[in-house]
Amino acid sequence: MPQLHSSIPKTRLLTIAISSLCFTAGGHAQTLEEVIVTAQKRAESLQDVPISVSAMSGEKMSDAGIQSFTDMNHYVPSFSVTKDPIGDKINIRGIQSGNQAGFEQSVGTFVDGIYRGRGTQSRYSFLDVEAVEILRGPQGTLFGKNTIAGALNIRSAKPTDELAGQLSASYNIEFETTDLQGFISGPLSDSVRGRLFLMNREMDKGWVHNSFYNADVPVSDEKAGRLSLEIDLGENTTLRLKTEAADFTTVGQPWDILVAGGLSAFGISSAADYRISMGNLPRAPFTHFGANGEFQNDPNGVLDFGAAGHLDGDSNETAITLEHVTDQGTITAILGHSAYEFQRLLDADFGPTPSVRFDDSEDFDQKSFELRFASDTDGQFNYITGMFYQEQDLTVDGLSYFNFGTLQPLLNGGCAGAVGAAYPALFVSGDALTTASNVAGAVGAAGGAGAALASACGQAAAFEPLVNAGINGGNRYALLDQSTESWAVFFQGTYEISDSTRLTLGLRYTEEEKSASQSVRAAAFEEGGTTALTNPLLIGAIETVGEFSTHSFTPSDPGMSRDEESLTWSANFQWDVNNDTMVYASASTGFKAGGFNSFYMALGQPDNSQDASFEEEEVISFEVGSKMTLLDGAAELNLALFRTEFDDLQASIFTGGTTFVVQNAAKAVTQGLEIDGRWALTDQLNMQAAFAYIDFEYENFPNQACTAAQFSSARQAAYEAALNAGSTLGAAAAALTYTNGSCAAAGLNDLQGKTSENTPELQFSMGLSHTQSLGDNFELLSNLNVSWTDDVFRQADLDPVSLQESYWKVDANITLASADGRWDVSLIGNNLTDEDTLSYVNDTPLFNGTHQAALEQPRSFTIRGRWHL
Repeated sequence: MPQLHSSIPKTRLLTIAISSLCFTAGGHAQTLEEVIVTAQKRAESLQDVPISVSAMSGEKMSDAGIQSFTDMNHYVPSFSVTKDPIGDKINIRGIQSGNQAGFEQSVGTFVDGIYRGRGTQSRYSFLDVEAVEILRGPQGTLFGKNTIAGALNIRSAKPTDELAGQLSASYNIEFETTDLQGFISGPLSDSVRGRLFLMNREMDKGWVHNSFYNADVPVSDEKAGRLSLEIDLGENTTLRLKTEAADFTTVGQPWDILVAGGLSAFGISSAADYRISMGNLPRAPFTHFGANGEFQNDPNGVLDFGAAGHLDGDSNETAITLEHVTDQGTITAILGHSAYEFQRLLDADFGPTPSVRFDDSEDFDQKSFELRFASDTDGQFNYITGMFYQEQDLTVDGLSYFNFGTLQPLLNGGCAGAVGAAYPALFVSGDALTTASNVAGAVGAAGGAGAALASACGQAAAFEPLVNAGINGGNRYALLDQSTESWAVFFQGTYEISDSTRLTLGLRYTEEEKSASQSVRAAAFEEGGTTALTNPLLIGAIETVGEFSTHSFTPSDPGMSRDEESLTWSANFQWDVNNDTMVYASASTGFKAGGFNSFYMALGQPDNSQDASFEEEEVISFEVGSKMTLLDGAAELNLALFRTEFDDLQASIFTGGTTFVVQNAAKAVTQGLEIDGRWALTDQLNMQAAFAYIDFEYENFPNQACTAAQFSSARQAAYEAALNAGSTLGAAAAALTYTNGSCAAAGLNDLQGKTSENTPELQFSMGLSHTQSLGDNFELLSNLNVSWTDDVFRQADLDPVSLQESYWKVDANITLASADGRWDVSLIGNNLTDEDTLSYVNDTPLFNGTHQAALEQPRSFTIRGRWHL
């Protein structure tokens, strides 16, 4: 895959970035517009808030064409969002949650005070927003719920006092995407105001060509709407009602094969070239694998769902907010209900062979209530106190289909081709261990490929009796049914020591109880097949290829119930050096609750329920910073130096086969520098820029999953050690049973002293916005944003093949608008330099040495028109 190499040394880039953010004295232009945030549950100027926070208004986001979390990657320092097969990964300062359904996000998302802690739950958080605030570092007092790395505080647009409305229609030329959205807002009576927002977005052409289906993927269809009411119950009491719903469907995924590995036998090359041959159609049998039978494909169409991937789901949320203002302060009560469900279908072998399919679904329901009191700010001491309660119910299942009719001839043909004429004498149908032992004795080390060959031959022998008996495959069904109940009380007080100094202390006590049922079983090879099997030979074969032991755990089993208590605190000292400069120093703690591995396989230990759970994470963070207003209000410059220490980081470790292991694996430290600023260069031209330096280092992480090369080497070493000891049977056992879990347990990929995935060391962005009057009737508005991202790994095991080298991204738009603000027409360009970049890389199941990758969007242009009431 072609990569962009930065020609600018990092030290030179650092100088450029800081220079562009440091403003010198001289003439000044207009005063910058004040940015109001609610990061501390009060409306405050961004420059007065003593924490590292970035904010963007809904108007700015709309003008820039920002529609999702991932679009903000190039505008905010120390913040990134990447998409993977299961959900978005939100990363702040190097910390994120892995792709495991049992995890909640390390970065909490809050929309109008309602917690959205799961990737799919926060999918439509950017609908018709008033502002988005990104709070960096643990926010364990006022937010508290799993905000160990930071929080997104999102405010949706509120009903207006006067009639207002907007209709927007856009079309992305490259992706044939039609986006229609609009709102109507205004008074319904003297005491009631309302706002209705609707959106329909259809993408008919993706950016990766799937030659198997002759389709450009992904394609998608999304619909969403929100109704908000604001009711004055009295002079000092307001009731806000909000309900929203969304429905989404995506067909296909932007996958490509980064390294072909075992898929090279099918003519697939190692090049991320926006083309893939990935599908499960029941085609005519192959015969070129020879030896013992034909490649039977998928004769009954069990793996065929008409695409390489399919996601279908919906979500809804309702919130009731009551606000009452008294002489002493403001009482706020928020009652919320949030729910979603989805089903995803995936061609899990990522190639043209109908070998493996994976279906998963989630059904989630959340109820919450928050009550808080914010005192007035007139006196020397002010405070916020309150309580929070939440219930969550989550059901997650995963159905894996293994097509023996494909896998057996594929393994058998590869084995026969390597062993040659002696193969029939070595092959013992139905006996994997004996066959592998015979092959080990015949081929020995085989130039470093003996273990892989013995394993393939043994598995082919195990599957053959089933295929000959007409049993073409089997399913693995995993289920997690989890309930969570949590409550917290919190207090934060600010004492004005003097006119220029303030001390803020915060405390939050949280209790969280979780219980779950978790099970895995072998099931019939049929569409949606979850019925448990009774044939021990078939169960054993499915357990072998699916890396599991049949089990069923309930809340009464050890480890399947959790009761956690946490006391988190924060301390912040703030000093107004003068009217234009504020400095602060803070320390804070946070925690992220433990949970249960939704795909715990209990391999070799079906009675060990305690390993199905994982413990909570803990963090302590230190930060010093400054917020400065310069040039008589024409510029702002904000800086933050931070150090954050994590204990018991929750890690999801891929086995290299078909599942993940979850453990509390690591201690880590992330530290660095963030700078961001704005400058009104003239009355018409504004500049904003941001820079981040992140030094992330695992202090202890001995058991990360091995890379594909490490696994192959380790398995071969165990195999050869047994051969050297004179035991072909031991060599066969090593070849058949050595997994990436074994490799990880041996500590062969110790990440001590290394960084984490999705964490570039340096990031820089700069944007310019210009407004120009064209006579009395028109305005021309233009925006340019340039960003640079340092080298970054896109796989948790830091496999060198997953390294995304540094790259630039350029986005721009130009808008012609009427002077009275009634209409505008825009041309929006994204990734104008057409950079080829990856957002995700992983090992391909069952094809060791193969890596699939998700490609980010290439260059595209969107035409948009808006009409304003």
